[in-house]
Amino acid sequence: MNPGDFDQRIVIQNVSEAVDQFGQRIQTFSTLAAVWAKVEEKSGVEGEMSYQLIAERKVQFLIRFRSDINEKMRISYRSKIYEIESIISDDARKHTMKIHTKLSDNG
Repeated sequence: MNPGDFDQRIVIQNVSEAVDQFGQRIQTFSTLAAVWAKVEEKSGVEGEMSYQLIAERKVQFLIRFRSDINEKMRISYRSKIYEIESIISDDARKHTMKIHTKLSDNG
């Protein structure tokens, strides 16, 4: 692990549910933490689904280990929102973790 590789700032956002003025449940997001990360583009997939062209962009974020992150959260990076798909602790000592994401349709 080279500390110089962690050169991109990302924001990890926590989700919570609220009820709006019409009684509808809505999701709101708040900042859990802003951390330094190594960002790697993993794949880009294009295809058709129901006669619509779709594109999927996957990005892996490598950060220092944190125990308070889960798959219900999301990451904001360069004004785009990435949904967390999986989280993998990189080593037995839990120095780092890999967060596998995909670009959100809402991003």
